[in-house]
Amino acid sequence: MELIDLEETDVAKKREGGVDALVVEPHMLINQVCLEAGKELPEQQVESNVTLQVVSGEGVCQSSGKSVRLGPGKLLRIHLGASLKIRNESQERLVLLIIHTPHPHVLKKDSLEDRSAKGRFVSLVVFPGTKPGREGEFMEWFKRSCDLFSRYRGFISRTLLKPLKKADLAIALTEYESEESFMVMRMSDDRRQMFTKGSELLVAPYESHFYTVAASYRK
Repeated sequence: MELIDLEETDVAKKREGGVDALVVEPHMLINQVCLEAGKELPEQQVESNVTLQVVSGEGVCQSSGKSVRLGPGKLLRIHLGASLKIRNESQERLVLLIIHTPHPHVLKKDSLEDRSAKGRFVSLVVFPGTKPGREGEFMEWFKRSCDLFSRYRGFISRTLLKPLKKADLAIALTEYESEESFMVMRMSDDRRQMFTKGSELLVAPYESHFYTVAASYRK
């Protein structure tokens, strides 16, 4: 059993709002959307059957040329392949749930293109090398950092790469659902303390680079 308090999620606490995945399962994906006054969820094509449920506030949903006003106590069904755009035209914050059934991944499993990966946030950290005799400590540190990262909502994966010709280098590749979810983790005190300890093992400062996925194909 899991109880989710919609007022205590990461996106609910952010002043500027945003989108956050609350439930990620093969048969269901539930996103919580928080839009401040005048903000909107840009138009997109629905890649699974979708149900919209407003938690608080009011807004306008546009889908395939039709416009519907949303408010508490109403459900709106959007079918696979339709367009979807949501705008908060009120002066209050709009909070709603976007429920995908099934998860879009299930419907795209026969395609090499992983459309769900588009827009994901990727962090690439280049570690220059460890101090003599401390590589084992570094590997243990990396394992602990993975445990820490995975506790934050939106985490997808974290991988350590070793170049073929430069054994003294290591590259950590981390994927999150969005930049917003990644930054919640990155700005945390736990992460700062973890990387302060990790830096003590290195011969020089590490470098961070940030990307978003433009396209992804996998078998």
